[in-house]
Amino acid sequence: MNRKSLLRFSLITFIAGICVLAIAYFFFHYVTDSGITLIHQEEAGKPFVTSLIGQLGVLFIFSSAASLISSFVFFKEQK
Repeated sequence: MNRKSLLRFSLITFIAGICVLAIAYFFFHYVTDSGITLIHQEEAGKPFVTSLIGQLGVLFIFSSAASLISSFVFFKEQK
């Protein structure tokens, strides 16, 4: 591993985390017990599933931050 690969990993996991959080937003507002609807819901129809998807997104963003910090701490800047 070098600094460049850690920075690339950080970017990829950050983008994946944002995409997963967008999916969690969709599940929160547009998925109900009867299926997918196009009407915006104020309450979550499937709160447990939404919570699990949101936690996965947060884990992706956490791993992005951890790899970004470790790339700055453990590797020197190359000129």
